[in-house]
Amino acid sequence: MLERRAERLREVPRPPAPPTGGSELTNPIDRFVAARWKSAPGKFEAQLCDEPTFLRRVYLDVIGVIPTVNEVTRYLGSPSTPTKREKLIDQLLARDADYAAHWTPFWEDALASQNVVAQGGIPTHGNYREWLLDNFARNRPFDLLVAELLDPTMPGRKPPESEEVLGAPLTVEYVRNEDHTATLQTAANVAQVFLGTSMKCAGCHDHFENSEWPQDRFLAFAGLFAPQDLEKIRCEARSGKFVPARFPFDLPNASDAVPAELTGRLHLAAQSIVDPANPRFARTIVNRLWKRYLGLGLFEPIDDYREDVPASHPELLEWLAYDFMEHGYDLKHTIRLILTSRTYQLRYDPEVEDHFSAGEKNAPRYFRSPSLRRLTAEQFLDSVRVATSGTFEAGERTFLDSRSTALARALGRPASRNEISTARPDDVAIVQSLELLNGRELRRMIYGNSLFTEGLERQDPRKQVDRLYRIALSRPATAAEKNAGKAFLQLAETPVDGMQDMLWALVCSPEFQYIK
Repeated sequence: MLERRAERLREVPRPPAPPTGGSELTNPIDRFVAARWKSAPGKFEAQLCDEPTFLRRVYLDVIGVIPTVNEVTRYLGSPSTPTKREKLIDQLLARDADYAAHWTPFWEDALASQNVVAQGGIPTHGNYREWLLDNFARNRPFDLLVAELLDPTMPGRKPPESEEVLGAPLTVEYVRNEDHTATLQTAANVAQVFLGTSMKCAGCHDHFENSEWPQDRFLAFAGLFAPQDLEKIRCEARSGKFVPARFPFDLPNASDAVPAELTGRLHLAAQSIVDPANPRFARTIVNRLWKRYLGLGLFEPIDDYREDVPASHPELLEWLAYDFMEHGYDLKHTIRLILTSRTYQLRYDPEVEDHFSAGEKNAPRYFRSPSLRRLTAEQFLDSVRVATSGTFEAGERTFLDSRSTALARALGRPASRNEISTARPDDVAIVQSLELLNGRELRRMIYGNSLFTEGLERQDPRKQVDRLYRIALSRPATAAEKNAGKAFLQLAETPVDGMQDMLWALVCSPEFQYIK
C-alpha cells in the first residue's frame, strides 16, 4: 500500500508555495492566514495568548485534560525561551496513550462504536474502542487506518464480531450491506466521515440542496459496498433499473473497473477513498484537525464539503492536504504544524472571533482569534477529577466508563451511539446549568475528595486561593481574586468547606467550561 501511495501521489500536482511573509512567520500556516488579514475589516495587531492560557489550551487539545497543579507550577516557573511552547507540544504529543485516549471518543462517535453486538435486536457496527486506542497510540498512518476499516483484504483489519442474538447468529462490522437500506447507510456514513460529504438525501431521490449529488451518482458509489449493483428505488417506488457501481470522483490514471464480487468491490472502494488523487479524503481530515484546534473549519459545515461553497482559505486547505499526504498521512505531523503556528497561539478576542452561519455560507473567515470552544463531557469530567485529586489517573478516564449519566448527557455525551456523529452539540441549555448547580455527580466529585485541602488551617488564605486557581484554571489568581477569595474563606464554617465551595464555583465558571 505504501508503494501505491507514493506512486499515486505523483499524480497530484504540488500546490503553490505559501505566500511570502515577514521573517517572523516561519510556519507556513501563518503565511497563508496573515496574507488574508490584509482584506479583513478594521485594525488588527496579532498578539499571542499568555503562558497560562496556552498551557491549558494545549493540554486540553492534545491529551484532553487540564494539567495538574505540579505541571502548572513547573511550566509557568520555567524560563521563557523561543522553543518553550514547542517543547511542551512535543512532550504532550509523545504521551501516546493519553493522546490516543483523547481521540478515541471522537472516533467512537464517528464510527458509531458500541460495546454490544446488538441493541434491541438491531445489529450495531461493533466495538472499535481497543482498535482505535491501539491505532492512535501507535500513530498509524490515517490512510492505512481507514483502508483497514473498509477493506477485507487488509492484513491488519479488525475482524468482524459474532454473537447469537434472539436465537440467531449475528455478525457485525463497520460495513453493513445485508439489505438495500443498510448499504445506503454505510455509503452515506463513509462519505460523511471520510469525504466530508453529505450524500444521505440522495439515497431515494436527487439531493434537493446539492446538485452535485443526483440519486444515480450516490447509488453508483453505494454499489461499491454491495455484492451487486443497486436498484434505483425512488421514494420506495422500485424502477427495475440498476445503477452500475462507480467511484464518484475521477482518479487520473487509475482503473475504474468494478469487480463482480463483494471483496473486490470493498477493496476498490477503500483504495479509491484513500487515493492521494481523491480530492476530498486528505482535505476532509485536515479540515477536521483545523476545526478541532481553531474552532471553525476551513470549510463549513465540516460534513458538507461542496463545490458551490468554497473554503475560507482554499490555498491553505490544498497545501495542508498535500503536506499531510507527503508526510505519510501522519496525523501528529499536521497537528504539530497547527499547534506550533502563531495562528493557533493567538489570544482569544471576541471582537475579531469568526462565526459561521448556514444562512451566510460564503461570509469570510480570517482566523485572527481562535473560536470559543466548550469542553466535551469527557474533557470536563476528567478535568474535574484532576482538580479534585491533584493527580491524573489514565485508568479513570470518562470514555472508559460506558454507563450514561445525567451530567455526561447534559454535557453532550451520547447515551448510545446508534448513528454516526462527528460533532457534539455545543448549544447551551438549562439542563446543563441544573446539573452543574444541583446534580449529585458533580457534587460527589467536588465534596467527596479533600486531598487538596489538607493542612488548610496552617496556610495563608491568599496562598490557598492562588493554589486553587492554579489547580482549577491553570493560572495564578489575580490580586483582586486573592482578596475576594480570602474574604469568602473567612465567612466559611471551615477552611475545607470554603475551599470546596470555591472549587465548585470555579468549575461551574465559563473559564473552566470553555477553551479560549
